Amino acid sequence: MIYSYGLPDLPKANALLARKLLFWGCLIALYGFSTLTQAEQKQEFGDFEVHYIALPSTILDPAIAKQYDIPRSKVAGFLNVAVLKKQPDGTSKPVSAFIRGSVKNLIQQKRDLEFTRIAEANSVYQIASFWYSQGEMMEFNLEIQADPNAGPFRLKFHQALYPD
Repeated sequence: MIYSYGLPDLPKANALLARKLLFWGCLIALYGFSTLTQAEQKQEFGDFEVHYIALPSTILDPAIAKQYDIPRSKVAGFLNVAVLKKQPDGTSKPVSAFIRGSVKNLIQQKRDLEFTRIAEANSVYQIASFWYSQGEMMEFNLEIQADPNAGPFRLKFHQALYPD
């Protein structure tokens, strides 16, 4: 005879755990998919593609936020910008562009963005953190110098953020 000492029946417990993991996995996947479909923001400037996304910092793992010095808060967001140059073979190559910009809210409170360049393996991107109020529509204005022998690109977009 096997005594369970108050422990649940393992096959039932495993089935329940599997259902919970599947449920949470689906929710996370749906959240990630909706974020990515909304988040895929790209603008082309000749041979250059500028990919950008502004997100609440609460989506970051605390260790990642700390590593990149991004404040993790329900009122803090971050902007990630990557510049790629189209190659003759159809591929794209990351470019270490110079980026400066600002963000302002509807009452025209403006703050300059301080970008940090991050180079990892085969990617180069720049991040900047900013403060916001939930649901506040913000205007981002960026000046991107991808080629030192050409003028900068100007990129302007509006976005509201909602923390998790």
